[in-house]
Amino acid sequence: MKIMIVESDTEFREHLVQRLASEGLSSLDSGNLNEAEQLVKKHKVQAIVLGLSGFGRSSLSFMKNISTIVPDLKVILINRHNKIPLSIEAMNLGACAEIPVPVDIAVLVKTLQSATAENQQQKDG
Repeated sequence: MKIMIVESDTEFREHLVQRLASEGLSSLDSGNLNEAEQLVKKHKVQAIVLGLSGFGRSSLSFMKNISTIVPDLKVILINRHNKIPLSIEAMNLGACAEIPVPVDIAVLVKTLQSATAENQQQKDG
């Protein structure tokens, strides 16, 4: 499973990468939306964990752009309670799940596994 963490807060992003690694999941990461878009193209990422808070409305443009590059890419939002309207817009653009902060790694791992398994079933079916 190819995962990318896209989060503007470097410390938080690195912590997520380490926690996912401790669960046996390796991931790419980026703190920049333009860089993340290039990585999606280059590495055939299956799922993105997208932190909404630091990117604001730019995260919505990012989602629109990557959905044209990889239509079946799964986006899982990491959201703080003060960004609910933004989260609703992101879900309307196709995000498949939302995980609140503080992130429960077990829930994130299960959500990633479910999202990528769904992709595989669609390809196999």
